[in-house]
Amino acid sequence: MSSERKTRAPLLKEKLDELYLSYDCGYIDSDPVQFPHRFDRASDTEVAAFIASALAYGNVASIKANLEKVFSALGPSPYDTLLSIQPAQLVAALSGFKHRFTTARHLSWFLLAARAVISKYGSLKALFLEGHDPEAPNIKQALTSFVDGLVKQTVGEVYSDAREAQEDGALFLLPSPRSGGACKRLNLFLRWMVRSADRVDLGLWPEVRSAQLVIPLDTHVVRLSRYLGLTQRKASDWRTAEDITDSLRELDPVDPLKYDFSLTRLGILGDCSGREGQSRCGECLLVEICSREVAVA
Repeated sequence: MSSERKTRAPLLKEKLDELYLSYDCGYIDSDPVQFPHRFDRASDTEVAAFIASALAYGNVASIKANLEKVFSALGPSPYDTLLSIQPAQLVAALSGFKHRFTTARHLSWFLLAARAVISKYGSLKALFLEGHDPEAPNIKQALTSFVDGLVKQTVGEVYSDAREAQEDGALFLLPSPRSGGACKRLNLFLRWMVRSADRVDLGLWPEVRSAQLVIPLDTHVVRLSRYLGLTQRKASDWRTAEDITDSLRELDPVDPLKYDFSLTRLGILGDCSGREGQSRCGECLLVEICSREVAVA
């Protein structure tokens, strides 16, 4: 840690802790995490979280509307439905679905790959733990192994092989850290699964340490992290996600991603907009430590 960052760290932590307490579970209606919270059984919650995180891109209203369609098709138990429904029935149930880049064919492949893993391992967690090293600095290698395990599943009802799925764009739903991308939505899924339940996150995978998580890097997190001096990197890639996470780990070595939900609320709710003149800086808890005016200029 540089001497300047070391000097700033206590105030930065104080303000981020205040922000964490301000944007609590009362705000989950603004987030796709609301969908896994609808289910009581851990198996349903895990499947619902996997689906909700995969489609967590684009306009919030569109995300919510399209997730409602998916969960309506899957019924009261996504886990049971996924295991019992015939592949052709699932494909038919999703016919006409579209969420930005994601088509019904893409989503059918994604769900049937998850179904194949659950049928073999019993849960998505079991596959993830197969490649997980509890002593690793973060989850990069475990996530890479997890994605590999999902992609290699035979889903002949939709694509003949993984290459065809890739050529059609279905692998957008299962990006790998191997490519260097930020893997925002998979890191979001892992945050929900791993962090201890605080009525936002779900804490279903206690075998993985929260300290190993990597921040789900969206446009709000990137922009705010630059304002707060958590990174100087310009690219929105895996290295930047690690850099921001490392900075947050200096503030909370055990649970660095505790700040993610509250930081993203600033952007999602419009309290800190990327557009000049549209933010409510004077009301923001972080104004004392934020370099927004310099960044915008």
